[in-house]
Amino acid sequence: MVEDERGSTKRARAWRERVRLGTDGAGHPFAYRPHEVLAVGDDRALEVARRLSPDVRIEGELGPFVRLVGVRDPIAVVHELRLHGITAQPNHVLFAHCDCCPPHPSAPCGGTTASPVYASPVYASPVYASPVYASPVYASPVYASPVYASPVYASPNGPPTKSSVRPAPAGTPTAELAARLGAPATPTSATVIVLDTGFAGSFKPAALATAPVQVGGSDVDAPDEDGNGEVDPAAGHGTFIAGVVEQVAPGTNLAVHRVLTTMGDGDEWSIAACIAGLAVDDPARTVLNLSFGGYVYEDALALAWAIRGIQAAGVVVVASAGNDATCRPTYPAALPGVIGVGAVGPSGPAPFTNYGAWVRACAPGVDILSSFFQGFNGSEPPADGVDPDAFAGWALWSGTSFAAPVVAGALARLMAQTGCSAQEAVARTIDEPALLRIPNLGTVVNVL
Repeated sequence: MVEDERGSTKRARAWRERVRLGTDGAGHPFAYRPHEVLAVGDDRALEVARRLSPDVRIEGELGPFVRLVGVRDPIAVVHELRLHGITAQPNHVLFAHCDCCPPHPSAPCGGTTASPVYASPVYASPVYASPVYASPVYASPVYASPVYASPVYASPNGPPTKSSVRPAPAGTPTAELAARLGAPATPTSATVIVLDTGFAGSFKPAALATAPVQVGGSDVDAPDEDGNGEVDPAAGHGTFIAGVVEQVAPGTNLAVHRVLTTMGDGDEWSIAACIAGLAVDDPARTVLNLSFGGYVYEDALALAWAIRGIQAAGVVVVASAGNDATCRPTYPAALPGVIGVGAVGPSGPAPFTNYGAWVRACAPGVDILSSFFQGFNGSEPPADGVDPDAFAGWALWSGTSFAAPVVAGALARLMAQTGCSAQEAVARTIDEPALLRIPNLGTVVNVL
């Protein structure tokens, strides 16, 4: 027990070194990297920042931005830089949108039940009084689990403590699905680039062994990187998403890059740098999947700059909307031109999905079955004959994180079938006026 307590303290300390909370002028919370500020310009920004924080230095340049590190009070320095006409912002922290982390450490509190969406006829209809929402899915351990009562939500400065991913139940028919996931690329295959936790290394699922997945040496993740005997809260997130894309569009060329830790956090600077540095062979037939997001201090300027650049080349960007049941925009999903994706369940909007005019599409995101670590068995003991953390290559997970790759896969499949561009696929799959839409959740893309 002493070792567990020490391990927990160490993880909490590491989390606090990476994640801090702040509020904007309206009192809205957001998360950011401590001691860092992103600014436009170099020498002048450095000179102004040092008036409040003498040890500030520049560590990295990205387009018009520099990253200032060693900042004592990032919010105060942002204010000072802006007073001098210098564009500046905190280095925001963004989070994986699996339901390991909702509400995020920077999530707003309440406010959804009185909104027009939840008071509309849609939410008073027979759909929401149906047996689906009284079914075992919504009474399952996922929605009643310790995750939703965990210290993450009572103490936003603490790290997530437990993953909500579940092994696929014994007897789940996966043979046909495995054949689809293992399909090779063809000359007409499109490309989906996934920025996430990376891809499974030594625990790679057999179902994706022959799939066309490109992974760099530093772009892998492992089930238990913090060594506590349990699968990390967001570990396997990228592997799961790769499987969702291949389910919907077998043979899609996948490139998986790591921008999130297995705890589920990543920072705007690193993500923007990864996007700006992507090598894209055929931009017009490429989709970028970003199953993460967060709330920001006014703007996500560096991320917006990087995404504008890749969009200008022809790449379509798809991003998850978030799992906080709020209409407050998350980024990158709410950026111009990005396809923000919410989640639906068996008979309507998932109870956790974010919503709003900025959400352009929705797709299945409840109890999704996909690829996961193979051969990992955590420290939790079996209960009632079921081992809750023994994974054999398949898992169930919920969140808008897994709705986004459904949309990305649908676009890739249409490109492979018709030879159209990614932009043309969006016009036919998302923007066609005759398609079914849910108010504040956009076009329904139900292809799983």
